[in-house]
Amino acid sequence: MNGHRRAGRASGPPAAKPKPAPPTKPAPSGDAGATDEVASAASRRAAAPSGARGRSRRRRRRRGGARLPDRAVVFVGPMAAGKTSLGKRVARELGVPFIDTDAVFVREHGPITEFFERHGEPEFRRIEAEVIAAELAVAGGRIVALGGGAVLTESTRQLLAGHPVVLLMTTQEAVLRTANLSRRPLLRDDPEAWGRILEERRPLYEEVADVTYRTDRATKEQLARRVAQWARSFRKRSDQA
Repeated sequence: MNGHRRAGRASGPPAAKPKPAPPTKPAPSGDAGATDEVASAASRRAAAPSGARGRSRRRRRRRGGARLPDRAVVFVGPMAAGKTSLGKRVARELGVPFIDTDAVFVREHGPITEFFERHGEPEFRRIEAEVIAAELAVAGGRIVALGGGAVLTESTRQLLAGHPVVLLMTTQEAVLRTANLSRRPLLRDDPEAWGRILEERRPLYEEVADVTYRTDRATKEQLARRVAQWARSFRKRSDQA
């Protein structure tokens, strides 16, 4: 009998019975597209490498968090403190335009030293203030570097109250060591002039500044990253009121 039962069965292990599929819940009417989108997003997340998913989350956090002010970030400070060179680096870091108001003046009115000789400092300061006002009136994020004496003009200081202002400071020793004296005849003819001028203008720099960085204590790359980070997180006191 046992032999007959074995002969009547197919050789090999018994076939597993198929399991019934779990019941599916019908999607609510009108949500079919949303359900498909959720499923598609889930499959994309599952297919992406874990590292790529982490990078994507970090990018989303950066974009969704701090953002640039919708107006110019202004660099002020004494002659040869690095406003132009650092300003260009910060602008690249942030992906915004860079404007040097001294360069705008030269483009429209000629070399500053020659203008001084022909027209005097009061006329220079008047036109300089107009150039600065025009640049600060442009909407959108950008970096604007001012000449060392721009803060002497009261109307310019009043305008700066509505902008993020970065003060760059250094020392006379660092300036004389690194500056191109052939392009700065004042320092070439009177090296001590830098310190005297700074002390005269220091209270005005500190009046308009929201933050101060020393350019003689870090590399330009380090400073550019720090200033860019500060600009992204900046909130003017008047904005918080």
